[in-house]
Amino acid sequence: MAELIYGGMISGKINQPITFIDKLSYYLEDLNITETFSVNGLQKYIHELSQEEKAEVIALMWLGRTASSEQAQDFPNLVKQVVELIPQNYATSYIIEKPLLAKYLRTGLQKLDICTSAFS
Repeated sequence: MAELIYGGMISGKINQPITFIDKLSYYLEDLNITETFSVNGLQKYIHELSQEEKAEVIALMWLGRTASSEQAQDFPNLVKQVVELIPQNYATSYIIEKPLLAKYLRTGLQKLDICTSAFS
């Protein structure tokens, strides 16, 4: 959904799917059919994720930051850092506030060697 709201494309295949990635993929497919893309929709979707899934999304964003030197093997540690540093009641806002969200997620997925199919 971040791709659709903020722009850009994700291409490739899903390898070793992760729970929140699967959920996001299915959600994006549904939204692609209905063509209802909005920041409010993204916020609602993210708000409904479990705290663990939100931590994984944030860790994936951190992994995908351009200046990030973290690699795939650092992902579990990043999840732990998120749990320690980001208050649970702020996680949704923290994710939504990132204008480069789509880019960070895409780069993080590439570092984890997980790609999602493009939604056009």
